[in-house]
Amino acid sequence: MSRDRMVVALDIGTSKITVLVGEIDDIGDLHIVAYGESKAKGLDKGIINKPSDAVRSIREAIDMAESTAGSKITTVISNVGGYHLECKNDSEKTDFGMSQKSITESDIDNLIEKVASKLPRENYEIIHIIPKKYILDEEDEIIDPVGLVGSKIEGKFHIILDKINAYTNLKKVIELSGVRVANFVANPVASASAVLYPEEKDMGIVVLDIGAGTTDMAIYREGSIDYIKSFPVGGNQVTMDIAHRFKVSKEEAESLKIEYGGAIADLAENHIIEVLQRGSEDPIQIEQFELVDTIEARLSEIFEIIKNELEELDFINKINGGIVITGGVANTPYLKELAENILGMDVRIGKPKDYKGFSDKIAFPQYSTAIGMLLFSKNNASGHPVTTVESSSDLDVFGFFKNFVEKIKNLF
Repeated sequence: MSRDRMVVALDIGTSKITVLVGEIDDIGDLHIVAYGESKAKGLDKGIINKPSDAVRSIREAIDMAESTAGSKITTVISNVGGYHLECKNDSEKTDFGMSQKSITESDIDNLIEKVASKLPRENYEIIHIIPKKYILDEEDEIIDPVGLVGSKIEGKFHIILDKINAYTNLKKVIELSGVRVANFVANPVASASAVLYPEEKDMGIVVLDIGAGTTDMAIYREGSIDYIKSFPVGGNQVTMDIAHRFKVSKEEAESLKIEYGGAIADLAENHIIEVLQRGSEDPIQIEQFELVDTIEARLSEIFEIIKNELEELDFINKINGGIVITGGVANTPYLKELAENILGMDVRIGKPKDYKGFSDKIAFPQYSTAIGMLLFSKNNASGHPVTTVESSSDLDVFGFFKNFVEKIKNLF
């Protein structure tokens, strides 16, 4: 495989920074050919709170990926998330008059530009304008109308926006780490790209990416995205609950959560665990039941928040495909059972799919966002093929989006 079909994903999370280099082969399969990771610093719940630390963390992950790849990374696709993301659905029409005409890419672009012109650009940056469906002559619902004939066309779109300050600060920090940003992908969109099957989108399904700092939700109905939201609660809150209850350090609490944690206290094993409390050299003993009880309380709160949100949106009885949970917290034993008990729906744990390589390192829910960005770029770039990157010595995805980014924003 040649280096002119490469794309680089930069996943900036609250607990870790991940860099994945993907290569597209001649039949369109995605191969992960390089990997880098570092502990995240200077970020919390999708917000940059200490830029210098964030830059160092990003650079460390990039350096590791460059070492694995044997080439310099100059351009990346990055994720964007947090409670400052907003979404809305909108539509636009074009009437061609009495005569029938063949629908072109330019006609679709014009609809998108009309939608974009109505958006509040002073305080927001457009992340995605995602086509949901098109309607020809007020009758036929079409997924891809290009080449079909009609006298009127209406497009229905899902729009994702980011607060301009959060967007600008994130972009600046990434660029200070020495790379350009070719494109941003919203966390819920990336995660869904990695874990969902087409039939699930048709049935109606909810994706929950529960990470360290946030829980990102995406709702798909009738084959396309319908709603996203980010909640400022995640695995870090679980860790802090453990630290507070048992008076241990955050590092000790995280280790306890990973080694002995679970989501349902009644299913916990009857282990006695020795822990060192803050400021003490003498260990104390706690029961594993107490630890899991602490974890269950916070995870139950997260699922109650999701349930209330779905009820307020009147989606609770429209999600026939159930719930897919991904993200680092999805590794918690018995999380599926807890979620099913509270939400009253079928639940499965979503692991990233549709890629090859590095499966021993990244075949886990916490890598869904990073892999999803690569899959999004491979499959969903408005039908544009992967184009040749001019430099073969740098891992530069700018050519991949050369025509694409001249448009308003990303499309499915």
